[in-house]
Amino acid sequence: MTFIRQIAAAVQQWWPQGCAVILGICAGLLYTALTERIYTAQAYVVVVANDQSTIDHTTNFAQAFTRIATQPGIMTEALRPNLPAKTVGQLQREVRVSASPDAPLISLTASAPQAAQAAGQANAHAQALIAYAAAHAADTGVRIASLSQAAPPEEPSGPDQLLNMGVGGAAGLLVGGLFYLVSPPRRRADEGTRDEPAARARERSRKRPVQA
Repeated sequence: MTFIRQIAAAVQQWWPQGCAVILGICAGLLYTALTERIYTAQAYVVVVANDQSTIDHTTNFAQAFTRIATQPGIMTEALRPNLPAKTVGQLQREVRVSASPDAPLISLTASAPQAAQAAGQANAHAQALIAYAAAHAADTGVRIASLSQAAPPEEPSGPDQLLNMGVGGAAGLLVGGLFYLVSPPRRRADEGTRDEPAARARERSRKRPVQA
């Protein structure tokens, strides 16, 4: 019976926190179900020298092309009527460009609501960067060639169900903790009310010898 009473006391004390965590997890599941799926595709291009330049030379140019790949002049050439991004600003939010630190390799990652659109956007951006490098090849001495075209991904990259559940559970735990912090004064008052008869009995027991 003591064990059952301990369990009952723990449930009575911690049920707000448990309910808050469960509600947070359910909110994460609901957010995952209602959020639009996002697909991500990657295309790879490589910087090639027109002469016998060193690997460091082409790697430096890869870093330079990565920095300017999201400029409006290049992004405008990557816009396509059949793709979701209709403005340069939208395309800049949906495309990420990165370069390898030790090789003249550039990665172009595009995100879209559909797998085919993500692959098409990544390839369009790669072609725009290739065309820009070709137009300036006489000045730079390098060009960009396609290494691997983007393929439509089979699985969406977001939203992450486990991540959303974890965030929702953590938010619920925080709310439950705040409730616990503001609750102790009330609980202590209740405990004092329950212990008041016992305190009066102890006080009377101490006073009896004096009265005698």
